[in-house]
Amino acid sequence: MNIFAIETSTDWCSIAFIQNEKCLSKIEKQIPRKHAEKLPEFYKSLNQKMSLDKINLDAIAISIGPGSFTGLRVGLGFAKGLAFAKGLPIVPVPTLQTIATGCDIISDEFTVLLYSHSEVVFHQKFSQTKDRLRALTQEKADVWSALNLSGEIVQYGCEALMNDEPFISSSPSAEMTGILAEKYFDDWVVHTPFELVPNYISAFTLGAKK
Repeated sequence: MNIFAIETSTDWCSIAFIQNEKCLSKIEKQIPRKHAEKLPEFYKSLNQKMSLDKINLDAIAISIGPGSFTGLRVGLGFAKGLAFAKGLPIVPVPTLQTIATGCDIISDEFTVLLYSHSEVVFHQKFSQTKDRLRALTQEKADVWSALNLSGEIVQYGCEALMNDEPFISSSPSAEMTGILAEKYFDDWVVHTPFELVPNYISAFTLGAKK
């Protein structure tokens, strides 16, 4: 299976070409607030390198959130444009699951944290064996003081809030987005994707000054 994957949920912008659950090429760079400018440039560069226009792609994979409001909109908009132009389905991939899968933790319970704004974080608990990742809770957004953290912690962007808590840092990536899209293709694929919206989780009223 051939998958073109996009990840724009944080200050990183990344794209990847995945074939049979292996990444053959990728471009990724930390570019806060420049996703709309750089994503087309990244695609042009990867297309020139891998001749994507000549490959029979099976789907476009997109990190669907939660994450940056603007980043998610830019990534999904670009994915929809490609899907329309090439007649392809979209596979929306949960962002916190890409972080959990990419960290290689084997544990009965660990928490993934992704910074949102102010003192607000997105969070979800998982368990993971060598063969299976399982979500133990739903994705949520909360202020830092409301969290009840236990077990190992995997985070991106939350360093300033962590104090003395031990943690592992892991960022979402287009590579893992594409691999998960292929692995769970039958469960997640959307063949009429144009009404897809990012998974924002409406975190923007949390932590606001009154």
